[in-house]
Parts: sequence; structure tokens; C-alpha cells
Amino acid sequence: MVSRHYRRVQDRISAEEFDASVKNKVAEWGGLLDTDAASLLVLEEMGVDVAEWTPIAQLEENAEVSIRGEVVAATPVREFVRQDGSKGRVVNVTLKDATGTCRVVLWDDDVGLVAEGRLKVGGFLRCLDCFVRGTKFGLEVGRGKFGALLPE
Repeated sequence: MVSRHYRRVQDRISAEEFDASVKNKVAEWGGLLDTDAASLLVLEEMGVDVAEWTPIAQLEENAEVSIRGEVVAATPVREFVRQDGSKGRVVNVTLKDATGTCRVVLWDDDVGLVAEGRLKVGGFLRCLDCFVRGTKFGLEVGRGKFGALLPE
């Protein structure tokens, strides 16, 4: 039985080959994957983006989202001292997709993405499982504890 995900690659591989790849993936994982998860892994191996991206225009406060966009602006690295005396760093980047723009805040270790040149204006950033919060500047996206920031 071919997965519902097959339609995304039906022009590149036969249904039988896709089904065999899914079965092999399930076996490779010792039966721990269901066919849906295995299908997604097969798609990723074929170079298909399987993430579900939230359009920036649809961001809502207190939501967990995955967004992808072009970096159109970045503030200089700002260093500060916290109330407990420890030092911190912050950078704000503006991300743009086809629906709008938003601010993404990078704290401490994530600032290295900009400081080391891995993330720059004109590049793309994927924010996976990040948190949206309301500020006096509008909505902003932050990595939080469980998110990931991946420059492309």
C-alpha cells in the first residue's frame, strides 16, 4: 500500500519503489516507525522538504510554529549584563516570506549564527518549533527551550 506522501514524488519514483523504500526504512528502524513516519524519512532522503511551514502572516501569540524566510535585516550584536550579573548577547533579525515579515530574536549562543557569519542578510533561516510572543514591538519569534534555528 503506497503512502499518502507518495504523490509528492510520483514523478520521480514508481509506487512500488517508494513502497519498498518505506518498508526498508521501517525494517532499518527495527519496526519502531509506522509507515507514515517512514514515508517522511524517505521523502527527506530524496531531498523533499517535509516540514509544514506557518506563513508569517498567520503567526499568533503564544503559538509554537515552524517558519522559514529570508533574512532582510539584522541588528548589531548587543551585549548586556543580566540582573544576576551574568553577561548575555542578543541580535534581532527580520525574516520575510511571501506573506509578511516578523522579528526573530537570537539570544546568547544563537547570536553566534550572526557573529560568525553563518546567518546574514540575504540568507534564509528555518525556525523549527519556535515560540511566538507578543511584545511592545509586535509579535516576535524565539527559539525557546525546544526549538531550533537552522540557517540555510
